[in-house]
Amino acid sequence: MISRRTVLQGAVAVTSLPIVASMAWAPPSATPAAIALDHPALYKVLFDERFAPARAFGNDARWRGMSVQGFGGDVTDVWFHDLYPRWKQGRAAVAGLTTYGVLFCLEHLARDARMRIVLKSEHKYPAHETLYSWVLA
Repeated sequence: MISRRTVLQGAVAVTSLPIVASMAWAPPSATPAAIALDHPALYKVLFDERFAPARAFGNDARWRGMSVQGFGGDVTDVWFHDLYPRWKQGRAAVAGLTTYGVLFCLEHLARDARMRIVLKSEHKYPAHETLYSWVLA
């Protein structure tokens, strides 16, 4: 017998298929951050300006023609002046390379717009704090 849970699990699997497929068929040299940036439906790409790998991530996204915004550790201004007004209009996918704290905050704020994390990857850098690349959609 098919239950509501089975239908919902199937719907989640089908909607995440494009992202999972792009990761599965990506060349071995492709990183999760590069795969996230190849997604054409992103509204904004965020990065933490305090970290060199995050700045490189932002520069790569800018080079690809995406709307990019950096911040210095505190994502409050980005949320208040950009994401909150846009998410009030409806869902808009956002990607980033940030610390866990920023990801945690955005993940919870995105719930009001019925969005969730669809891709998350941890990156450990010897000279830096652990950073996370992610996509909220």
